[in-house]
Amino acid sequence: MERILVTGAATWTGGRLVQQLERRPDVTVFAVDDGAPRVAFTSEFRRTGIDGLAFAHHLLDVAPHTVIHLQTVDRSTEDGRHRAHDEAVVGAQALFGAIGRCQDTTRVIVKSDSAIYGGSARNPSVLTEDSAGRGRSDRYQRDLSDMEQFVGDAATSDPGVAYTVLRFAPIFGATIRNPLSRYLTLPAVPTLLGFDPRMQFVHEDDALGALVHAVDHGVPGTFNVAAPGQIYLSRVLRLGRRVPQPLPGRMFDAALRGLARTDLVIPRHVSALLKNGRVMDVSAMVAELGFGPSLTCRQTVLAAYGRVPVTTAEPA
Repeated sequence: MERILVTGAATWTGGRLVQQLERRPDVTVFAVDDGAPRVAFTSEFRRTGIDGLAFAHHLLDVAPHTVIHLQTVDRSTEDGRHRAHDEAVVGAQALFGAIGRCQDTTRVIVKSDSAIYGGSARNPSVLTEDSAGRGRSDRYQRDLSDMEQFVGDAATSDPGVAYTVLRFAPIFGATIRNPLSRYLTLPAVPTLLGFDPRMQFVHEDDALGALVHAVDHGVPGTFNVAAPGQIYLSRVLRLGRRVPQPLPGRMFDAALRGLARTDLVIPRHVSALLKNGRVMDVSAMVAELGFGPSLTCRQTVLAAYGRVPVTTAEPA
């Protein structure tokens, strides 16, 4: 019986992944998070932070064959910056330390984010896994960099464990309610006057598919994960039949602060994306990881807005 431990199980992605894995007759899933699950599942759930000794003891008791680390999302708006930092960095350090003491663990999948490249106008037009973000970094970008550094250190010290890092483009879909999805589905969308950033997404179902693929194939390394193609923000809003509201810089910032008062907080790394955009090279995802999303960027947008239930990829 395969034992899989999933951190970040309270998130939408974590809950949906647990649902998929627990349907397998030869798998037992152990779910962990410090918040209540947003998606219902039947697997054992332990409500605890991963930066404490109790979690390390739990991991060693469970002795998972595979660990899927999803507790890497930006939770600064929910938990505060300091707590979010502890979960992302201190928690990751504690997690990989515990894995190093667990002889049963042979595979670790880590959900990272394209925000690790930052949102600078000086970034390369297409970012490879070896690209370094330019410009001033924000807290979340630094936390992701630190977390991935811990992965590299752990992989070097214990070559018997296969570490797979997936750097996801923004996840977009009809049911996920992350800040970017909520922003793009507003009836009228504030945009920055004079800027039309190139965007890249991965559909919510393809994001789950990439995680499941990594569980089944276990290819070590770091991989950008995104739908093929790219799309300008103005085109996204036209496909979604949304009304753009172009605003100069200060008014755009004020509009985002206004959204925060309606419980839609746009994190700094997302606002940078809405200004300068971000596009990643996904050739390693296809050639080395062996995964190909079912939807292109354009199809992802249409599916997220509920316009076309596309199930097969077409040329971008």
